Amino acid sequence: MLDRITSMQVFVKVVATGSFTGAGRALSLSQTMVTKHINALETRLGSTLFHRSTRKLSLTEAGRLFLDGCQKILPELEEIEQTVTEQRREPRGRLRLNAPVSFAIRYVAPLLPEFSRLYPLVTVELGVNDRTVDLIEEGWDLTLRIRSLTPSSLRVRKLADIRMVVCAAPAYLERAGTPATLAELN
Repeated sequence: MLDRITSMQVFVKVVATGSFTGAGRALSLSQTMVTKHINALETRLGSTLFHRSTRKLSLTEAGRLFLDGCQKILPELEEIEQTVTEQRREPRGRLRLNAPVSFAIRYVAPLLPEFSRLYPLVTVELGVNDRTVDLIEEGWDLTLRIRSLTPSSLRVRKLADIRMVVCAAPAYLERAGTPATLAELN
């Protein structure tokens, strides 16, 4: 099955050039391929798009209707593609980032001015809390967490190892005792 959008582009070019041969030259396609695209469109639509003679090519009523639609759709499609392509070149939009309070204050917040300088079209919304957040339910794009994560359908990437230490005041240890395992801390 031929690509619908390509077939629409071929159709518009046939109308613009007034011939299958001219459209083929303009699009670097053989006349046979141009014919296949037009035939595929006519089959899919169940309508003849052109009145054909050996010397003349003209649009049918269905052809005029289809041309009007193509002339609306194809420029919009090109605009959408250009917008998406430009967005890939230069990041833009809002990034909702959530991180634990101490980590955000110490490591994330200091990087935001430089990030904003490098990516001026990105607005960062930084949420800080130590609870487990539901990215989808709460609308976060990204979360940073310091712990082992349970398997899920989310994309997870380990950024670094973090060494954890347990600290206690000598008076507390004297009063409560020194724990032998982390489980005793709960």
